[in-house]
Amino acid sequence: MKKQAVERITKEEKKSIIECWEFFQCNEGECPAYRSEDLRCWLFPGTHCRNDIQGKFIEKLEMCLDCEVFQANEDVSAMKTTLNVINQQLKEYSRIISERDEELESMSMELAISLSEVFEALKKISSGDPTVRVPEKSKIELISKLKHIVNLTAEEIGEIVDQSHEFAIALAEHFDVLHRVSTGDLQARVEGKSQVELLESLKNVTNETIESISKEITKRKKADKSLRKAHDELEHRVEKRTAELQRLNEKLAEEIAERKKIEEALRQSEKHYRSLIETMNEGLSVVDKQSVITFVNEQFCTMTGYAQKELVGHGLSILLDKENQKILTKQWASRIKGDDTSYEITLTRKDKTRMHTIVSPSPLYDEGGVFSGAIGIFTDITDRKQAEEKLLSYQKQLRSLASELSLVEERQRRCIATELNDYIGQTLSYCKDKLDVLRQSAFTNNPKESTDEIIDLIEQTIEYTKSLTFQLGTPLLYQEGLESALKWLGYQFQKQLGLVFHFEDDQKPKPLNDETTILLYQAARELMINVSRHAKARNIYLSLQRDYKRVRIEVKDDGIGFDVSHIDPHSTRTSGFGLFTINERLKYLGGQFRVESKPGHGTRAVLIAPIKSLKKTL
Repeated sequence: MKKQAVERITKEEKKSIIECWEFFQCNEGECPAYRSEDLRCWLFPGTHCRNDIQGKFIEKLEMCLDCEVFQANEDVSAMKTTLNVINQQLKEYSRIISERDEELESMSMELAISLSEVFEALKKISSGDPTVRVPEKSKIELISKLKHIVNLTAEEIGEIVDQSHEFAIALAEHFDVLHRVSTGDLQARVEGKSQVELLESLKNVTNETIESISKEITKRKKADKSLRKAHDELEHRVEKRTAELQRLNEKLAEEIAERKKIEEALRQSEKHYRSLIETMNEGLSVVDKQSVITFVNEQFCTMTGYAQKELVGHGLSILLDKENQKILTKQWASRIKGDDTSYEITLTRKDKTRMHTIVSPSPLYDEGGVFSGAIGIFTDITDRKQAEEKLLSYQKQLRSLASELSLVEERQRRCIATELNDYIGQTLSYCKDKLDVLRQSAFTNNPKESTDEIIDLIEQTIEYTKSLTFQLGTPLLYQEGLESALKWLGYQFQKQLGLVFHFEDDQKPKPLNDETTILLYQAARELMINVSRHAKARNIYLSLQRDYKRVRIEVKDDGIGFDVSHIDPHSTRTSGFGLFTINERLKYLGGQFRVESKPGHGTRAVLIAPIKSLKKTL
């Protein structure tokens, strides 16, 4: 049974053996293990397993131990054989390594000695001794080649040094010959021969060049001789021609000087007229025959507000409204006929404001006498026009004022007559009747009652007469001055109209002539009357101050105020003194008048007049 078991195991082992070429599906026919009866492929050197050629088993040990073929085919007998192979290979490797160590030690020693010789030779060569040589025999081929290269380098450097010496000597000789040639020795030549082909060629070229220079100089000497002869002849001709040219030049210089004078005069004239055009106070415009602007001066641009480039190339219609375009069309027709009569026209500036001008035109003609355009000189008369309008307005206002003064005078006469008749006349008539009754009853028992009544009536009449006198002439103004008169006037308004009057005086002396005093009093009274009639104010403030050489009166109220832009200080009133009269008379005296007000914020009027004015009275 034991024998049967061994046979069964042996059969099972045979069944488990793997052929490597079948397992790896290998077709490497050159592999020594391919289709071999011995399946221990790991013992074959030079196998082609896995597309790689391997050496002996010890070299491919790591790969074979992990191989499935090795694990499957390794048995006890194969293991023994494998170990014997490994032992033999290890002994062989140990021997090879020992031999190689000896060989390396020998090579290291020889290499060290040889390199020392090479370095020593190179050191001598570098110090300038190219004769040095080293023995080239060596067991190491690389060292032999290195020594050979060092010897060749030394030989070549020696040759280079020899050639350098020869080049230096040859070049020195060449420079010497060239120096002699440069000093005039044209017979000098480079002598001798050289083993160096380049130096020999240089010698030949140098000698040929010197020969060529010598021939060229000889030719030039002959040419110089001929040239000097020709030069003498030419000089004679030139002297003769120069004399003629001198005469012509003098004549030409005179003509040039004359022309320069004319050109300078023209430049000065042009400069003068250009300066005149650019600095003239009037605007100047040049237009062509299509009425298109071709030039304007700076003043014209300043007058219209346009830049020069904004005007040139445009028609004059850019500056005109429809009405003034009609004027221009009519004037242009006259200009074509040669008319140069001045006319007025209104231009519209760039900012849309209007400018009144007088145009002084002048037609232009070409060389054939055909009309080609016109020049226009524009004079700004806007201020004059406004002054004329203002003068007309003043004349109208003065006529209205004269008429108003006549009416005021007549009304004052009628008022005085009425007051005298209605109150003073009736009171005196009543007193007369009472006195008649008293005379007739002189012997009655009680005359005192009638006498007291008459005295009371006379006192009332006197008081009323004083009040009427103050209204007409204000004697207090002449007796005690402007401050007292204004203070009394304010309290009269408070007493009669219920306004609360506030008075302020800086107590400084205010010397004024009669005309200024009367005017300031009348103006302040007119302003206070306006407050009482229109302001609906509760308080009225009057301050009197001196500011250096001026008197300043300020009348202020806390009334309803008004929009100052809705009044014209130059307009007249139908009654009263009038803001126009205040303004004009203060201006005449060298003073000022202004009004400040806003709706709901009261009104403030300021009167300013000079102290001791030298103006003549009206």
